[in-house]
Amino acid sequence: MIKLYTWTTPNGRKVSIALEELGLEYEVIPVNTGEREQFSDAFLAINPNHKIPAIVDGGQAIWESGAILLHLAEQYDPEGRILSKDPGKRMEAIQYAFFQTGGVGPNLGRLGAALRKEGEKNPEMIEIFGGEMDRLCGVIDRILGSGDRDYLTGEYSIGDIMHFPWLRIAQSIGADWVTSRPRVVDWLDRIAERPAVERGMAIPT
Repeated sequence: MIKLYTWTTPNGRKVSIALEELGLEYEVIPVNTGEREQFSDAFLAINPNHKIPAIVDGGQAIWESGAILLHLAEQYDPEGRILSKDPGKRMEAIQYAFFQTGGVGPNLGRLGAALRKEGEKNPEMIEIFGGEMDRLCGVIDRILGSGDRDYLTGEYSIGDIMHFPWLRIAQSIGADWVTSRPRVVDWLDRIAERPAVERGMAIPT
């Protein structure tokens, strides 16, 4: 059985959503990052980068959320439920997964850190990362508007899964670079309605 090492973060929930979408059995092993459990010797043996999520599948440890989703799709998705078997659609989905790990994730993470900073905040950093998130959401809006797509590639994929937990948080707090774009809001709401997404977002309980 797959072991999932995770916590209540957007990156962790990418993996639990994918596992639920594929209907896989897995064991949840919570790693409380607030208690710094990711620095334990036991977890460092699985991920030397001491970050969640990570999985162990068939004795192999895999970390980095994008790598985990690719592994799950390649090993357990013969029907193309989260990664199309069409070569063009497949590469497009992988492209959007990399877009998330290289753009949306880091910038939203830094923006969140700047906003949560105790004491005097740095308005320049908030403006920089907020501006970049506005630009990135504009890119997503244009993609969705190209051919009036329900999902990033036109069909549900790892590209959507990778973005959802991050941008859903931004939507929930009323970030205008999400809420001012109806196509982006509809896309996030559409993903949220999927039963597997609802289950995955509740992991760990």
